Amino acid sequence: MSLEAFKSFGHASSLKVVSNNLKNAVIYTRVSSKEQADNNLSLEFQKRVIEEYAQKQGLSIISSFGGTYESAKTDGRKEFLRMLEFIKKHRGKVSHILVYTLDRFSRTGGGAIKLAQDLREKYGVSVFAVTQPTDTSNPSGVLHQNIQLLFSEFDNQLRKQRAVAGMKEKFQKGEWVTRVPQGYDIVKINGVRKIVVNEEGKKLRKAFQWRAKGMKNEEIIQRLRAMGVKMYKQQLTKLFKKPFYCGIINHGMLDGQVVEGNHEKLISKEIFLQVNGLHRAAANYGVPHKKERDAVPLKVFIKCEDCKEPFTGYIVKAKGLWYYKCRTKGCKCNKSAKKLHAAFEELLNTYSAYPKMAKIIAYQIEHLFEQMNKEGIEQENALKDKLVDVTKKIDTIEEKYYVLEEMSKESFDKFYVKYAKEREEINEVIQKQVPQISNLKKSIEEGIAFSSKLATVWTSSPVSTKEKLQKLIFPEGIIYSKKNEAFRTEKINSFFA
Repeated sequence: MSLEAFKSFGHASSLKVVSNNLKNAVIYTRVSSKEQADNNLSLEFQKRVIEEYAQKQGLSIISSFGGTYESAKTDGRKEFLRMLEFIKKHRGKVSHILVYTLDRFSRTGGGAIKLAQDLREKYGVSVFAVTQPTDTSNPSGVLHQNIQLLFSEFDNQLRKQRAVAGMKEKFQKGEWVTRVPQGYDIVKINGVRKIVVNEEGKKLRKAFQWRAKGMKNEEIIQRLRAMGVKMYKQQLTKLFKKPFYCGIINHGMLDGQVVEGNHEKLISKEIFLQVNGLHRAAANYGVPHKKERDAVPLKVFIKCEDCKEPFTGYIVKAKGLWYYKCRTKGCKCNKSAKKLHAAFEELLNTYSAYPKMAKIIAYQIEHLFEQMNKEGIEQENALKDKLVDVTKKIDTIEEKYYVLEEMSKESFDKFYVKYAKEREEINEVIQKQVPQISNLKKSIEEGIAFSSKLATVWTSSPVSTKEKLQKLIFPEGIIYSKKNEAFRTEKINSFFA
């Protein structure tokens, strides 16, 4: 019986292999870095060798790709992907991808093997290295090429291992070997590589100083922009968290360690810690935060005199009463929260300002403020002088145009827009960036009134305010003596001392 009747039951192959007679090739060349692309003839040399081979083998080159620097560690290269898209678009019209060596094609090992297989089976395209000729039309040749691709990945991993080891060693010695952060330049002084603070860095130094004084990020960004430094909020936040600026290296290769860097410091370590809200001597430094409870606002803030451990709080459920205790087992430093709070209120009363001394205190604070904000006051005066000068210029052109008719409308409009914008910018800086001296007396009066009733304010405030007030008056916390049943203070804010 003839088999013609059974042809309709036949299955077509899903693999459309291009005829072996097709001899259309694409070229792919690459180097690994921009420096290689700019400083040698590797790309031109690769292309010339490939073209010479194609001519000898009778292959027609229908397109070229690469010609630039692309890493072969991944297959997400721009030119590489463009070549693959070309092959898919011109399916059945390309038979070969010609490269100088297989590591120019890919260093991804298993990924490269799978890609080469897909190109052969789905598109009929063979990857061919002109300096490593391998016939992939048979299993033996495919195996040989796969081994070469795996070796390329192996070689890449060895290079990476050596590079990482070298970089880690340099980091451990305090040498920064990657891209430097904003505000720094790499220079050579007497042939020695140095990392130094540049002009932008000097402006960023002011940003740290402003933040340390409590200035908000939004205001700092405005000041930096006025100084010609482009900055946005997230960028500034990240910048403040980089210990590189205080001379510390904390790269991921150090696996959590930090080392003293050899580069120029932008700021001191003290300012960096202050900006990030970390004080080595702070009462809660290194102590995990726990959920606040209104009943025990002094937890962590108070330390036991005997074992130096911070207090925690607990409740006796049967009585519904709260107690404080130190964290050391067997220390037996337990105290009723009610009694401890009463004792703390008495302590606060000893540091409250006397109403009769209000005028003297106000005078001292005002004088101190002027000394501390001398730069700000000078800045305000300079801006006001500049504002007067700009206003005079506006008055002059208005007089020339409207009264004396000595200026054309075109010239008037041009200068008026310029001066008006300048005046607006100066006013904005005065309002937002200069200390508000005019409200100083009112603020001082409110501060003195506040400090005259510390215990009352503390008792009536929510727990978050209580904790802020505690740290404001006693920055390093307080010590409780079980023996004397009394508090001992290590450091007091000079304003209340």
